[in-house]
Amino acid sequence: MDKIYLVKYYGGSYDDYYNAVVFATFKKSKATKYCTKFNRILKKWKEYYSQYEEDKYGFKWIKDEFTNKYFDRWHSLRNYTKCYYEEITVR
Repeated sequence: MDKIYLVKYYGGSYDDYYNAVVFATFKKSKATKYCTKFNRILKKWKEYYSQYEEDKYGFKWIKDEFTNKYFDRWHSLRNYTKCYYEEITVR
């Protein structure tokens, strides 16, 4: 049987949780490579922007002096959690 691999990512938390499909492919290797690359780049940028964070009221939050310059990018990166693929059998 043929299989399709749906490449997805998810993010958000609690009420604003979401799951998005990026693309579908018949090649498992293509899905695996994409997910690996996506997660590696996401980790790299999250680590980079963590230098602008501080512990505030028990949560990680951006430091006040960096709010104007980095908040939009920092906040959007926080919303992405992980990329993965889902295997679906074609009938």
